[in-house]
Amino acid sequence: MRSMKLDAIALVQETLVQIEPAATAVIFYDRLFTLDPTLRPLFTHDLTLQGLRFLAALHVAVGGLSEPELMVTAVKQLGKRHVAYGVRPEHYHTFGKALFWTLEQQLGDRWTPAVAAAWTEAYYLLAGLMKEAAQREMVMV
Repeated sequence: MRSMKLDAIALVQETLVQIEPAATAVIFYDRLFTLDPTLRPLFTHDLTLQGLRFLAALHVAVGGLSEPELMVTAVKQLGKRHVAYGVRPEHYHTFGKALFWTLEQQLGDRWTPAVAAAWTEAYYLLAGLMKEAAQREMVMV
């Protein structure tokens, strides 16, 4: 697995704790469903609760960037679970766009080019692990 540089990891970890969880969840799902309304049926539970779960998983994954050997298994398990939810590989791109937009809205002028680059690297690293595990899961089903 490719790892990130420590300064990029620090930027992602520092900015994640600067966002307001409840507002972030609402903004994220509004943006996600604006970008792709066909994703709405994949989310059958209370979106407030779902958003808090999403942010909790994001904190675990981002927290593990500095210790990838501990994080990889959890992220791959998450990817496998997403197969059962109906998530397809192409959804990860839309999800990333919604996440970056949400972070930019929440961070304001703290969303610098360096922060955006660090988040992009982190997201595609994590999403790649999830998609890899999901692909293996789909082959086994």
